[in-house]
Amino acid sequence: MDYGRTMELSLRLRHRHADGTWGSLEPRTPHDPADLDPERGWGRGTTYACTVCDEEVHVTTLDDPAEPRA
Repeated sequence: MDYGRTMELSLRLRHRHADGTWGSLEPRTPHDPADLDPERGWGRGTTYACTVCDEEVHVTTLDDPAEPRA
């Protein structure tokens, strides 16, 4: 059984601002239906936005074939 696919993780995502403070990241839902277009490569995973500065981070799994390997 692939527990990675059946378990739901509870994570707290934060990022550091230039002044040293931390901002919490919360899931962002798309505002435009075009944002859900899988051809854009953002249809998989979840986009999170900072509650303070609105900077965004997109999170996908390592095995997502739509994401390029770095």
